[in-house]
Amino acid sequence: RPRGAEVGIDVKPLPGVHFSATAFYNRLNDAIANVTIGTNTRERRNVDAVRSRGVELATAMRFGQLSFDGSLALTDAEVEASGISAALNGKRPSQTPKFAASGTLSWRPREGWLLAATLRHTGAQFEDDLETDLLPAATTLDAYAEVPLAGPFSLVLRGENVTDTNVITRNQAGSIDLGAPRTLWAGIKVRLGH
Repeated sequence: RPRGAEVGIDVKPLPGVHFSATAFYNRLNDAIANVTIGTNTRERRNVDAVRSRGVELATAMRFGQLSFDGSLALTDAEVEASGISAALNGKRPSQTPKFAASGTLSWRPREGWLLAATLRHTGAQFEDDLETDLLPAATTLDAYAEVPLAGPFSLVLRGENVTDTNVITRNQAGSIDLGAPRTLWAGIKVRLGH
């Protein structure tokens, strides 16, 4: 049964500038976790609780043709466990980074045009409950361009992970999976209606 609280504030100090901050505390009693019970063997078991607290910050800024949107999340999470799951006590839940952030810078030089880049960072996290297999921190860059052609048609170019960063999404005793490598798309966008 989850219990928690959060408090937030929104501030608009100038036209086109918005900041928000939210602090939170959550506790999930009798949570279910994957618990290591042997070599390469995990079993879903109850733990006493999972507790998380942290801060989420966000901003949106608009200055004429330029805009910036950013977010930052700081999370402190911990498992409370006893009995047969006691080895998890005090450890972070698996795949829970302490730090995650993203920022998008956009430019609209003319009507119908959009050029944007997004930088994302996810902090290191553990793949497993016993904190033996690490998923390293990763920073990726995405890009987007939309250029009007004629009438309702626009050319759209999009790139994900433009820097071709290796993003490890699974690590079990050295057997790893990687996220998507550099991926590029091109297409035509059609606007219907007004």
